[in-house]
Amino acid sequence: MHFSDLQRSNGDSTAGGEPLGTLVRETASRTRYCTFVLTLALILLGVSSIQAQAPPQAQAPPQAPSPTTTSSQTVDESTGKTSGNYSIQQTVEFGYRDSMIGGNLNNYDTFENLSSGVRLFDYTVDMRSIDHRGILFDNLSFSNFGYGGDPNDVSRLRMSKNKWYDFRALYRRDKNIWNYNLLANPLNPASFNPATPILNSPHALDLSRRMQDYDLTLFPESRLRFRLGYSRNVNIGPAFTTVEGGTEPLLTDNVRETTNAYRMGVDYRGISKTTLSFDEMLTYSKVDNIETDNNLTHQLADGTPVDLGLVFTGTSPCANPIANAATNPLTVTANCNGYLSYSQVQDPRSTFPTERFSFQSTYIKNFSMTGSASYSSGNNTVIGFNEAIDGWATRTVTRGSKTGGPAEAKRVSVDANWSGDYQLTDKLNIVDEFRYDNWRIPSTWATAETNLFATSPTAPGQTGLLLPISMVSPATFATICPTAPYNGPNCPQHNTSSGADVTDELVSQFLGQNIRSNTIELKYDISRRVGAYAGYMYTARTIADYSATLDTGEIYFPGGPAGTLANHYLAARGDCAVASSALPTACTVNADGSIQEGSPANFVAEVGNDTARNLYDIHENVALLGATARPTDRLRITADLMFGYNDNSFTRISPRQLQSYKIQVRFTPTPWANISGSVDIHENRDNVSMVNNLEHGRTYGFVTTLAPNPKLFVDFGFNYTDIFTQTEICFPDTGSTIFTTPCPIVGATSPLGTLSSYSSDDYYAYGDVMWKPYKRVTALLGYAGNIVRGNTTFLNPMTPTGTLDFNYVKPLASLAFEIYKGLSYKTAWNYYGYNDKGVANPAGLATLPLQDFNGSNVTFSFRYAF
Repeated sequence: MHFSDLQRSNGDSTAGGEPLGTLVRETASRTRYCTFVLTLALILLGVSSIQAQAPPQAQAPPQAPSPTTTSSQTVDESTGKTSGNYSIQQTVEFGYRDSMIGGNLNNYDTFENLSSGVRLFDYTVDMRSIDHRGILFDNLSFSNFGYGGDPNDVSRLRMSKNKWYDFRALYRRDKNIWNYNLLANPLNPASFNPATPILNSPHALDLSRRMQDYDLTLFPESRLRFRLGYSRNVNIGPAFTTVEGGTEPLLTDNVRETTNAYRMGVDYRGISKTTLSFDEMLTYSKVDNIETDNNLTHQLADGTPVDLGLVFTGTSPCANPIANAATNPLTVTANCNGYLSYSQVQDPRSTFPTERFSFQSTYIKNFSMTGSASYSSGNNTVIGFNEAIDGWATRTVTRGSKTGGPAEAKRVSVDANWSGDYQLTDKLNIVDEFRYDNWRIPSTWATAETNLFATSPTAPGQTGLLLPISMVSPATFATICPTAPYNGPNCPQHNTSSGADVTDELVSQFLGQNIRSNTIELKYDISRRVGAYAGYMYTARTIADYSATLDTGEIYFPGGPAGTLANHYLAARGDCAVASSALPTACTVNADGSIQEGSPANFVAEVGNDTARNLYDIHENVALLGATARPTDRLRITADLMFGYNDNSFTRISPRQLQSYKIQVRFTPTPWANISGSVDIHENRDNVSMVNNLEHGRTYGFVTTLAPNPKLFVDFGFNYTDIFTQTEICFPDTGSTIFTTPCPIVGATSPLGTLSSYSSDDYYAYGDVMWKPYKRVTALLGYAGNIVRGNTTFLNPMTPTGTLDFNYVKPLASLAFEIYKGLSYKTAWNYYGYNDKGVANPAGLATLPLQDFNGSNVTFSFRYAF
């Protein structure tokens, strides 16, 4: 199945139905011609109007445009109209976007997803009561943008009535397309026959998220103020996913996730210089996802559709998967790993109530403080989980499986914080902050799994996926397979690697954390131009975890060609395999010949389980230093330093030592020029033996804005980011010819090890020039771009470098002029150029599409203010 089969209409987008490669998205050529003629006519009209204008008057300096925006306002906006008791101002901007993109359209949609079509770029209406005596409201503001097919649509409404209420509403729709084809790609080799490149991401998605927020404040200026709120978030659409099990099938995931949140609060300001608040928040969410296998692109000899999965290597789905290449679809070898069907239905339901009390006060002279305390107890339940597989796994000779069982998880959280600032003298003050965070998540899953095995062949040539399924159960096994060697026509056939026929387990897990942290700082103004602070932060963290799987009824049926009396006709396998000529003590032989481990009255822990709760104590000590200097009124320098040490770490990338250096400089040589720069360096280390973890993140940048006169505005900046990390890792790739060093970590289950590293250098630059050659004309020229270079340890030598090495440039230009007062026209151009500068197709990889895309978006719009 191709990803485009899942994509739905996105306004007038044509992204979904085009293949990858160097195709160019060409749309509405006649519209472009008509628009060009219209543009030319309007330019001529605008030039004529400009020539008739008086010399431009002095105006206030324009605001800085966003580096990526294509919108610019005209000079003279309408001052609005008066209707009754209201002053009304309205602005509408609408037009057409023409998208001309070539290259990898899936990547373009992942990054930008701006398509061709008519658009509402902006609509805003503001109403203000002249004497604050409006009937229903005194102020109303309503704004919108993005409608007509853009990936982001937004509407905002605010209404207020003096002293009575304040109401705000927000609606957002986000179209989220993700299909970066290297994500979860199995990277199949070109040497396998057939060579099968995976052209789209196995975890691609095409989701629409609709978000609504409503907030009402009653009596906003009174001592007793009430707040009500409601939010709704719905995320729906098709997606892809995968599951492991002999092979890795491509599954269609129909996503539907809904969250409803209710908010109620009250503020009391009856105490002088103090506000007390209480909030009740109720959050309910539900997930109704359905996963199915619709990628049945091959067939068996009898015509049954089959999915061979995504991984095509020397052993998966099998050594020679194609039995007949002359058929359409291709006929596969029946003894390959494959799926005839797959379905999974899940229905998690969550409730998350939270109560919070907060306050802020300056009641005590020279002393201000804020604080809050909250409690929440969430609950997540899954009752209707059901997974059904019809397939074949060669290693375990499994013919299918069914999995279900209820699950429940809770989250109990208690949070509190307090901060106080006491002004000791005019120059000296002390600040103290305390934080308490305690949460715990216990969970249980009563699993009920049945593995289905094939029967003996009932016809010549039957093997693998063509074999019938044995439908025995604990209640019917004695009737269907009454006597040894349990190889009757309907008996299940196992091998020594086969799992249990029935697995009933209780999976119990726990994760919790308790944090107590206090920060104290002493701040001193040394002089009018120099200030400094010193502080200390102490954090005590306790982490507890627990994970255990207990068998409540694991049953192994006998049956199989390798069955003998010594192995109880293959019933003695898995956890109940014979050791030293005897069954494990937890396993018992049933009357029907099956062997059982555990029961509802006798829980048996899985081998290797750690049934004790693990506790980890971590103590962090951090020194804080900082200074502020103003050598002149036009120059300001601030510096913040942090040095910390932890006496333990929870994960291999949790720091034991950390350092942070931040310096910011702001210089204003003239009132129309601002220059600022910053340095931000963060270092983490856990370089003890067998971990060797080193990390750093370093950012250096500057921003300059210049507005020498009302006709010219210049804005440019640059950022350099350097990220590095390394850690000892272990992995199970026993067939690797590159990594042969044994894992150095004691107790690790993976045999190979290496020092894994990752580094990335990101150079980001932007610049904008806005120029007003005439009163009615505004021109904008801009640029934004990233150059990224990096490297990492690739365990698979066929891995493309992907996002480690690329250039992404986005120049832009626009021209806007006022036709007459209140009406303006604008033409804007945006260019998107993404170019992979690394190794896109390493030697030995089944060739994948290039990641590059290049192209332009041109918009033509009218703006009318009235």
